[in-house]
Amino acid sequence: MLSIPGVGPRKTLDLISEFGSLEDIFSVGYKELTRIPGIKDKIARSILGDPDEDLIAGQAKLIAKFQVEMVTLWDESYPDQLKQIYDPPIALFCRGNIELLASDSLGIVGTRTPSGYGKEISKEFSRDLAQRGLTVVSGAARGVDTYAHEACLKAGGQTIAVLGNGVDRVYPAENRAIYDELSEKGLLISEFLMGSKPDAQNFPRRNRIISGLTMGIIVVEAAERSGSLITAYFALDQNREVFSVPGPVNSRQSRGTNQLIKQGAKLVESIEDILEELGGKYKMGSSQGQQELLIATDPLETAVLEHLPETEEIHIDDLSIVAGQTTFALLGTLLQLEMKGLIQQLPGKYFKRRF
Repeated sequence: MLSIPGVGPRKTLDLISEFGSLEDIFSVGYKELTRIPGIKDKIARSILGDPDEDLIAGQAKLIAKFQVEMVTLWDESYPDQLKQIYDPPIALFCRGNIELLASDSLGIVGTRTPSGYGKEISKEFSRDLAQRGLTVVSGAARGVDTYAHEACLKAGGQTIAVLGNGVDRVYPAENRAIYDELSEKGLLISEFLMGSKPDAQNFPRRNRIISGLTMGIIVVEAAERSGSLITAYFALDQNREVFSVPGPVNSRQSRGTNQLIKQGAKLVESIEDILEELGGKYKMGSSQGQQELLIATDPLETAVLEHLPETEEIHIDDLSIVAGQTTFALLGTLLQLEMKGLIQQLPGKYFKRRF
C-alpha cells in the first residue's frame, strides 16, 4: 500500500476498517473497492494489480544496506503517542536506536535561517531537555533543526530526526555528518520509501509526525508562513502542547512565534516554563536531583557550584572572594559548569545556578 499513489494512511485505515485487515483488501473485487469513498478506478486497479517485484527487491536491498528496521502500525514497538493522531503513518522506516520511539519527547522546530538569538535558544533548550532525560525530536533541516540535534548529541542526549525523504538519503547535503551521528547515537525515521527524494509535498506530512510523536512542540523562530507554524497547528489539532519563544517585534523570524502566542500558545523563556506545564515530572530541583548533579561534577566544579547563590546571580569578582580563587582561575571552571548546563552566564560577568 505504501507504493500506491493516492492511498495515504487515512485511506488505508478506512479500507482496513471496511474489509477487516490489510491482506483482505487485496482479495476483494473491483466493485467493492470503488464503493469506498475516495477509491476511484485508477486506485482500485493499482490495488488489485500485480505487485511491483522490482520495487520490492530494491526496497529490501536498501533496507539491508542501511540497516533499517521497518515498524508497522500493528507492531509493539510502534509509538503509542503516534497511534493517537488522525492519520498515523502505516509504517516507519527506522535507522538507529529504535528504542527511542518509546521515550518521552518534545519537538523543537524553527526557521531554516535563524538569527544569532534563534541559534542560541535552539541549542540551550535542546541541551536542557537532554539533561532532563527527554528526547528531542526535530526534522534535520538546516537552521533550528540542525542546532537542536547537534546540541542534544553534544550533551549526550537522545534525539530523533523525522525526515521528508528516505532514511538512506541526506538532505540537506551539508548535514551528512549529523545524519551519520544520528544513525549511530540517535534515530532517523521516515514514512517514505527508501530512496524517496525530499519533494516539497513530503514536508507537511513529515511535520505531522514530529508533532504526533511528542508531548508538545517548541517553536523557536518562525516566519508568518512557514513549515514550523504548520507543525504547531498540527500539534494543536492533535491535542499536543504548543510552546512559543517570544522574539523582537521587528524581527521577521519572530513574527510567527509572536503570532502563536497571540493565538494562545504558551510563552516560554526557559525549559523550566515547559516542565512546569508538563506537571513537574521532569524537574530536577529536588535534593536528590541536586546530589546527582553534584556527583556529575569534579571536586573543583562542585566547590564553585556550592558558592553560587540558589536564587540570585553573583558577579565573578564577588564569587572570587567567597570561593577563594582568582577570577582567572574561576573562568575555566565556570565555562565547564556552563557547558554542562548547571549555571548560566548573564551580561556583565554575572552568573547564576540553573537548579
